[in-house]
This record gives sequence, structure tokens and C-alpha cells, in this order.
Amino acid sequence: MDLTDLPERHAQDAATEVDERNQRLGKQVAAVRRRSRLIQSLRTFLPGAIIGLVVLNFGWIIVTSILNSMNVYGGNSNEIRMTNPRYHGQTGKGEHYTISGLEAVRRGKDATTVSLKSPVMEFKGDEDGTTRLAAVNGVFDQDTRKFTMTGNVVLITGGADFTFKTEEAIVDLNNSTIYGDKHVEGSSSVGHIVGESFVISDNGNSVRFNGRGESQVKAEMK
Repeated sequence: MDLTDLPERHAQDAATEVDERNQRLGKQVAAVRRRSRLIQSLRTFLPGAIIGLVVLNFGWIIVTSILNSMNVYGGNSNEIRMTNPRYHGQTGKGEHYTISGLEAVRRGKDATTVSLKSPVMEFKGDEDGTTRLAAVNGVFDQDTRKFTMTGNVVLITGGADFTFKTEEAIVDLNNSTIYGDKHVEGSSSVGHIVGESFVISDNGNSVRFNGRGESQVKAEMK
């Protein structure tokens, strides 16, 4: 071994070690820079993603509201549903009426009946006040022009100050009469009336109650 070569070899080893250390340091610096860029990207991306989700959520709410405001949607191919329906028309005597509710369902494209939830009906003559009916359910037959209301029916007459309660009332739009054969109770400024069937016409100006069985008492107010 040539001892004269030792200083030169030590110098080469030191230079190699410095190069390796510099390479390791460069890799560490590059890794730190990559992490810094990633963190900076995430800081920019995450708020944008959150804002995007919020905008998407509000957009969906708006789209849903628009679809609901159109009031029409299909349950299946044979069923047509409508939310917040409102129908306008005239009775056979020329009285204007309005039928509304929470939901209307027509089962079958050619069906002539429409079922309503929480229906409300209002109609009035030329001079008298508005007669109003409300119930739990209702069925409107377009062929017969009869509207059958069932379940906790409340009727407020327009031509008189009567309020009636019964479980079923049928409105015949052909002749502007309201009748039923269920137990009925009425109250007004003249007192309280109880019957087992009733007929109301002339926008509430003509009211007739009938009894059943041994009770055949009739009460008529005009």
C-alpha cells in the first residue's frame, strides 16, 4: 500500500460524503416543497368543495321547489297526482264555485272521478255570502257533477248564519243543492238543530232537516 495515496483518498471520500449529504438534503427539501404545495392546494380546494356542496344543496332545494310549484307529478303510469289543486266552475244555476285541497288523485287516464285530501269547497250566488264546506276526504265525479265530502264535514251557509257538522255531504252542482243522510247537527242565532238527514238549497237560504224512525220531526227555515 502506497502511503502517499492516503491524503488523496481521504479527500475523495470526504467529497463523496458531501455529495451524498447534499443529495439527501436536496431530496428532503424537495419532499418538504411537495408537502407544502399539497397543503396549499388542499387549503384552496377544500373551501371550494364545501362551497360547491352548499351551492349544490341549495340548487337541489330550488329545483325541488320549482317541481312542487308545478303542482303536477305522476305516481305511476295509471295514476295522476296534483298537489294543492284548485278547480273553478259554475253550477247549473250560474253560481261560481271553487274546489281546492292538499292533494288530488286521478286513477286512470280515462277516469271521471278525482279523489281529494282535505278538500274545501266554496260557492256563492250573485248577492248572498259564500257557502263553505270542508272535510277530510272528497270525491268529485265529473260526469254526474256531484262532489261527495266525507269525514268531519263542516258546512257554513252563505245565505244564513248556520253552521252544520256531519260525516257526509253531497254537493249536486247541477241544481246547487247540498244533502246527506248522516246524523247532522246545526247551530245558528236561532238555536241548535239535530237531524238524521238534510237538504240545503238556495245558497243556504232554504234548510230542511228530517228525522228517522219514530222521530219524524221536520224543521224548515226560510
